[in-house]
Amino acid sequence: MQQRITNETEEPLNPDADLIDKCQQGDEKAFQELVERYRTRVASIAYQVLGNYEDARDVAQEVFIKLYRGIGGFDPHKKFFTWLYRLTVNASIDYLRAKKRRSYENSLDEHPDLFLGIPSPESEIASQEFERQELRQLFIDLAEKLNPKQRAAFVLCDLQGFTADEVAEILECPKVTLRWYLHEARKRIRTAIAKNHPEYWRGKLK
Repeated sequence: MQQRITNETEEPLNPDADLIDKCQQGDEKAFQELVERYRTRVASIAYQVLGNYEDARDVAQEVFIKLYRGIGGFDPHKKFFTWLYRLTVNASIDYLRAKKRRSYENSLDEHPDLFLGIPSPESEIASQEFERQELRQLFIDLAEKLNPKQRAAFVLCDLQGFTADEVAEILECPKVTLRWYLHEARKRIRTAIAKNHPEYWRGKLK
């Protein structure tokens, strides 16, 4: 009886299993549906690691090209989202390393709603939401000063909301290493905010 209950309530390892199976059989329509399901999250992670809309768009496109080429060899016994987000983080880090200096002028100028969900002015909670997103953007800007691993850990845990177990799996590192990345990232960001943005430190980050 216990075994039956466990099987009924246990969440499937890959909710997209049927779609992935079709993709592996060469179904182009299924692949496009899979892209649509994950496009926003992939773009959001890339944007928050890179801090730039154009760079994030390029990386997201690269990720889905890699997904298209590699999905045939994906092991259905592994978690799909872990594999996809690892591709995203690794592609973003590689992009950072290959292009150390870049302009960030277009980070929020073009289509910010694609990544941050900034509400329209007509929204009743627009001012509160804008303030929250302003703080979020500050975190993204400060994260640019972190090393790639610290930045990825901070983005995935603190901005994207993944669990420590999920992030350790995505980054392929022990949890103790992840905790160190987060400790250093949060310490540097708190220091920068306390020094350069005291209005947030006093009012919102106590």
